[in-house]
Amino acid sequence: MDCKLRVRLILVVSHLVLLINSPVNADQADSNIQEGLSQYQEGLFPEAEKNFAEARSNRPEDRRLDYNLGSSYYKQGKYQEALQDYTQSASDDSYPQLKNNSLYNSGNALFKMGKLKEAEKTYKKVLTLDPSDMDAKFNLEFVREQLKKKEEQEKNSDKNDSSKQNKDESEQQKSKNEEKDKKQESNQNETSPSDNEPQQKEQSETAKTSPQELSQEEAEQLLGNLSEDLKKFSQMQAGKIKPAQPYKNNLW
Repeated sequence: MDCKLRVRLILVVSHLVLLINSPVNADQADSNIQEGLSQYQEGLFPEAEKNFAEARSNRPEDRRLDYNLGSSYYKQGKYQEALQDYTQSASDDSYPQLKNNSLYNSGNALFKMGKLKEAEKTYKKVLTLDPSDMDAKFNLEFVREQLKKKEEQEKNSDKNDSSKQNKDESEQQKSKNEEKDKKQESNQNETSPSDNEPQQKEQSETAKTSPQELSQEEAEQLLGNLSEDLKKFSQMQAGKIKPAQPYKNNLW
């Protein structure tokens, strides 16, 4: 993503070199500026930062030093510090190109900090000053693409979060229903024996009192056996009872 962003960190050299070449202004600030420029070109950004900072302490009103110091910060990944110095250098209308580059690099620093909307606004300001700035146009379109991707990712994330929340709520409701069903089943098991005992007893009593149904053949056989038993019983009784005789004694 960062490799596509066009960076423009050209130091303000010409004006500073002219100051150094002037014998009147050949002081410690000039020495720091010259040394800082050399170190920056060699990639020694922390050392260049120190020299530019010392030179600015002697010339606090020189916005060009703000720009060079900001570029030293940017190269070290100190984007917040770089943005502060670029903002200072962009406030000087004496050098239109310095103002344009300061705003452009401010947009880059904002992008590096993840502030895409602020970067978009800054690149628009650059194009307001110079509509022909192709680097600013490129970076503006690039940032807009990143904003679009970010919005799509946020939408998908919200959709996934909503789906996950609904799933969690469904699982919770399912768990509650299962727990409720288990509780009801437990209550039914506790009450079932007492409810069933009278019914079983009643059925048992009914079984005792209700006559067993017989088929016609069984009924006839049972009646035949009963008649035979009655006949045998009668015969037995007849053998035991003596025949009645008239009373011989006359009492009257």
